[in-house]
Amino acid sequence: MQRLGAVHSSAAQALSLVVLLLQLLTQLPGADSALRYRVAEEGPPDVKIGNVAADLGLTAGTGSGDVTFALESGSEYFKIDNVTGELTTGPRRIDREKLPQCQMIFDENECFLDFEVSVIGPLQSWVDLFEGRVVITDINDNTPSFPSPVLQLSVEENRPIGTLYLLPTATDRDFGRNGIDRYELIQDGGAGTVFELQVADIPDGEKQPQLIVKGTLDREQKDSYELVLRVRDGGNPARSSQALLRVSITDVNDNSPQFERSTYEAEMAENAPPGTPVLQGTLRRVTFSVVSQPQDGGCYDSGLEDSETPSSKSSTGPRLGSLPLPEEGYERTTPEGSVGEEEHVENGTQMN
Repeated sequence: MQRLGAVHSSAAQALSLVVLLLQLLTQLPGADSALRYRVAEEGPPDVKIGNVAADLGLTAGTGSGDVTFALESGSEYFKIDNVTGELTTGPRRIDREKLPQCQMIFDENECFLDFEVSVIGPLQSWVDLFEGRVVITDINDNTPSFPSPVLQLSVEENRPIGTLYLLPTATDRDFGRNGIDRYELIQDGGAGTVFELQVADIPDGEKQPQLIVKGTLDREQKDSYELVLRVRDGGNPARSSQALLRVSITDVNDNSPQFERSTYEAEMAENAPPGTPVLQGTLRRVTFSVVSQPQDGGCYDSGLEDSETPSSKSSTGPRLGSLPLPEEGYERTTPEGSVGEEEHVENGTQMN
């Protein structure tokens, strides 16, 4: 009877195990179902992500005959309690901007880490494998910045009002609301009358800062401006940085050279040899030409070679006598301020 009873007892235990196994199998979802969670980047270890047991509809316990859990992949960033099925962050910090699969993604719903978890039945009677995905959400952990702390821009002085210049853009490793939100131009009273900032939305979703000329530029009055360009992101709290914007006003040929006086007089001895210094001007990078002829038929020379200016000629430079200089004979400007060829008038004929 005892043996028979023992046999009946073993059969009953086996039947109970089969019933329990069938119940567990009917509770489990299909193998193609994915476990989906979300967690913010840069969090500390042991941050709760979700409970795999509960999401699979299993009742986790502490007995040796209960279902257990194990990570098959993803253990680099996650860990799971093999008894309770609690999924948490691991000791390695998750930096969204450093994940290779997320560096070129600008939608937080597309930045994720996958994992696989195995569910092991009582007494290892069965094993099932489930896929999981954890979406990594962005936090405002990066400050937008410009490519250089000092930005250089050259603007010609004759540019009309409304002329637009593109400025360097800032970069932010965060995106969305934590990415670049706006640019600001900080300027003194003088610069505020000649420049203003405009920000354009470009097709790829970024913002392009532009500097617009809104006033008259005169290099002879002011040859440079120093402005501050600031960028802010949309985080809470917002992060910002700034760069110095140096605007150099470049010269154009908008002024004619002029002498300080309309007439220059000099005296010299009648027997002065050729090459005796008589008069030396102070203008630079202009061409001088003699437009009047002495009564004795000789020709006075400015003493300049083709590549010389008055400031570069030595005191022994002028070659011939007295040189009255009518003002109208010297208002000639060469292209780009370069030194041109001399001109002489002899016998009523101009020679170049």
